[in-house]
Amino acid sequence: MLHRKTTKGNQGDRSTMTRTRHRRRPRSPLARLNTTSLYETCATALNREIETGALRPGQRLPSERSLGDALGFTRLTVRRALQVLAQRGLLEPDERRGWQVRGGQVSDSLSTLMGFTQMARMRGLVASSRILSLEYRDATFDESEALRVAPGAPILDLSRLRLLDDRPTAIERLRMPTSRLRWPDGFDFTGSIYAALESQGIVPTIADAYVDVVDATEAEASLFGVATGRGLLRMNCVTNDADGVAISLETSMYHPDRYRFRAILQKRAKRWT
Repeated sequence: MLHRKTTKGNQGDRSTMTRTRHRRRPRSPLARLNTTSLYETCATALNREIETGALRPGQRLPSERSLGDALGFTRLTVRRALQVLAQRGLLEPDERRGWQVRGGQVSDSLSTLMGFTQMARMRGLVASSRILSLEYRDATFDESEALRVAPGAPILDLSRLRLLDDRPTAIERLRMPTSRLRWPDGFDFTGSIYAALESQGIVPTIADAYVDVVDATEAEASLFGVATGRGLLRMNCVTNDADGVAISLETSMYHPDRYRFRAILQKRAKRWT
């Protein structure tokens, strides 16, 4: 009897020990604090690199693994830190499925006519272009009406991707009558069109423009590195020279996070009689 009682007692002890061993222990608040501190510390280190200029606007970041090796954190910690900085508006997704430092938006005044290259130079930025399409063709009825040429008149149709410091910023389409503008053989259409016009004595002087928002097509979204259907700022304008002669019909679409227009509005004084 004693032996049996002892056995039951031992079995009871083992059962109690087993239940104790498998019981979930509450997570220590200190452990949660340490985990948070790790990715916050990593985010702070990366933030410091951005503030000091070691990481410049538009610069692509190394891979998560490389950042982890350099900063002494795990890849998971680095990933959470990058997400935190993205939520704070300091980083944005890179076109090649990475991360890059987010640049501030470029503001352009609606009251001043200025070429893209000149605008970039004034802000200390480097403007460049990539030709998307270039063809000589006959003007459509709408184009001939906007440019004030005969229907079917020959025009140059040029589409370019405009970049600021190598960052895609605008998709620009220019349609220009060949009867009013001459382009030498081998002309480099990646350069400043305004500068080329002025070298011929043709000075863009006034533009009739309107601005609206359109959804990005799949091709446009791919060029900008944004989601299809994302809203793009679009400007349509007819530019005239000093004599009021139309020299170009332009349609430009701008990256939603890199460009904006600014205007100064003034209320007209009301005259009482």
